[in-house]
Amino acid sequence: MSYKRLLVEHRPSLAIVTLHEPEKRNPFSPILIDELMEALAAIASREEILTVIFTGSGNAFSSGADLRVISKASVMEDREEYDRILTMNRLMWNYPKVTIAAVNGPALGLGSNFVGWCDLAIAEHAAYFSYPEVRAGIPSASVVPTLMRMIGRKAMNELLLTGRPVNADEALRLGLVNRIVADGESVKAAVDWSAEISKNTAHGLAFTKDVIRTTMDMEYNKALDYARDIRVISRMHPAFQGRIDKYLSGPEHRK
Repeated sequence: MSYKRLLVEHRPSLAIVTLHEPEKRNPFSPILIDELMEALAAIASREEILTVIFTGSGNAFSSGADLRVISKASVMEDREEYDRILTMNRLMWNYPKVTIAAVNGPALGLGSNFVGWCDLAIAEHAAYFSYPEVRAGIPSASVVPTLMRMIGRKAMNELLLTGRPVNADEALRLGLVNRIVADGESVKAAVDWSAEISKNTAHGLAFTKDVIRTTMDMEYNKALDYARDIRVISRMHPAFQGRIDKYLSGPEHRK
């Protein structure tokens, strides 16, 4: 399927999704958001795909929401567009595949937020991150639930109340990304990471994501009970016994 604002490449066990409007630094326009949700739904239906890598065309990851659209929209039109963004947020946060952001340049506003929705993130040295909405008189709203789960209140307050950018090194220190690589190497590094992740089973990865996502908002003892129940459910999967037998026959368990 062809898209106007996306490039989608399928490889064994992974998909690479590229935000593709480089002349505008890949903004999250209404067209891109709709195409992205359509592409993600199609990828989710493919059992052989275990990981999805996101990157940007040109020298930017994403400039964020398209402020030119926002500036011309009425209040209710803007509310409708925000609902579209929230739908994308929920889709990404609850996505069954492992998601990796390969951040090849600036990730601003919604672009930074999107990186936060991904399970893992790799940044090139040239990448930087910011939430500049406050400078345009717009509250950084939907990013708050994400950042509170990633870096905590004080660090979040500094980013959102100043709107200042942070480079890749500071992003790593704060926990916005997992790794830093040389410029031009983020997609390759993400593909290598994907290969490592794809040695595991689809159901094992999906159940692990479910426990992480669900228990982070639970009271501790309830989280333990939920984790136990997911473990029981995972053992009922038809692939479980074959997988654990294969693991136990591996070199790390041979005497």
